[in-house]
Amino acid sequence: MRILLLALVVWSAAAVPAWSQDTPRAFEAVDSLGEVVDGQAQAGDVLATLAWEGGPFAFEVHETPRQEFDAVVTFASPKPSGDEGIDTAVLRWYRPAEAQADDGRGPDAQGPKSPAVLLVHTLHPDLPVATLLARGLKQRGVHAFVIELPGYASRVEEDRKFTGVTTLVNAAQAVGDCRRAYDVICAFDEAGLADIDNDRIAIQGTSLGSFIATSAAALDGCFNQTFLFLSGGDGVDILENGQKDAFHVRGALQHYGYSGDKLRALIDPVEPLHIAHRLDPKSTWMFNAKDDTVVPAKNAELLSQAIGLEDSHHVWLNGNHYTAFILLPGVLDRMKTEMGVDVANPAAGK
Repeated sequence: MRILLLALVVWSAAAVPAWSQDTPRAFEAVDSLGEVVDGQAQAGDVLATLAWEGGPFAFEVHETPRQEFDAVVTFASPKPSGDEGIDTAVLRWYRPAEAQADDGRGPDAQGPKSPAVLLVHTLHPDLPVATLLARGLKQRGVHAFVIELPGYASRVEEDRKFTGVTTLVNAAQAVGDCRRAYDVICAFDEAGLADIDNDRIAIQGTSLGSFIATSAAALDGCFNQTFLFLSGGDGVDILENGQKDAFHVRGALQHYGYSGDKLRALIDPVEPLHIAHRLDPKSTWMFNAKDDTVVPAKNAELLSQAIGLEDSHHVWLNGNHYTAFILLPGVLDRMKTEMGVDVANPAAGK
């Protein structure tokens, strides 16, 4: 077990990102989250845990000419933890080629605007799945923003923990960061940063990220579409009984004393099942793997039923939690179709 836990640690010291050394461009946005209430008592408790007071805030854009992503966007987390290392949210921006060619046209530019997707990554410290999705969306004419969850990449706390633990301990912060990221993306068009269609801003989450994305989307329904990959409900059951990644996270959480009642106390206040009914089933899609043992089918069905999805909105892929990624190109095309973009002609708009 000790060897397993050590394997979960990202040992390298947190390097200072090159983009943090530049002189960024500063912009203003408004956090549009209003009062969030729900008639169900349990949902109301979760919303109270997740909510914060909105208002104006600043964000910065850092150019990254030597990175595969085109820019980094930073802003203050709406739910700070008190640890400076994780209290600045970070987005990796992947700009479509046509958008880069049109940079600087300003908010009055003519022509079709492009959709955007906020991508919430998996447990893996290198963010490989979100990166693949971002590349694919960029190639398809969609702006992609990969958010770094607390404890990942450049967001490292002073007391560094095993991979995934920081995000789970700070899940409410992660949800808040995703919701505020929506307002950042909405501000791009007016700021002249990109011609983004604010009526086509989606959120997508995979595995760990799908749990965060579900709650962020369910807060107030700001995202126009929600795409959940390898997601499910009853996080405590998944962590206690799931295999592979779930097994590894279970061991890491136990190392910090999170098991039994303490684990439930950690997860239950942000359990997506409690607020999944707030999602619009007509603009939500789930993609699950038939042979998944990390997020089993029963847990996927729990979430699907809580949202109220029709069969056409819950897609079952061949494979397991890992091999299903072979089918990502088709999933990306499905996302574009549901966002109202002609797959063969990205510039066609809606």
